[in-house]
Amino acid sequence: MGKGADMSWEDIQNEFDIMNRMSCRPVGLQKVPGNHIFDEDQSVKWNREQVELNNKKYQSEVARLNTEKNKARDSVYNLIIEKIQYEVGHRLSRKKAESIWNRAYEDGHSFGFYEIRCRLSDLIDLAITLLGGDK
Repeated sequence: MGKGADMSWEDIQNEFDIMNRMSCRPVGLQKVPGNHIFDEDQSVKWNREQVELNNKKYQSEVARLNTEKNKARDSVYNLIIEKIQYEVGHRLSRKKAESIWNRAYEDGHSFGFYEIRCRLSDLIDLAITLLGGDK
């Protein structure tokens, strides 16, 4: 079993919350309009170059932050799927565990992770019952 099987739902929720708080907006960098003037004493060409340089740095940092958040999301997703597989038992396939998660997420995400967990608990109990009652 993977790491998710060994974690509590509270720990997984904590990881989920940390991932959701990750920002994709760079700190200390802002995208500026094409006509922005960084220095009035410099030429128009120089200011345009600075705008282009600044905006490239900004886009690069946004891309890096998005990649970081996507990796964190994928990691949390894997923890959740592993935990579902462990709790249901019966060698539940990844695809079926993903179906359980997707349904719980669809039904509860508007109200936060706690509501997803409540729905998930019901679906896990149902899966255990349908698959034979015991792990």
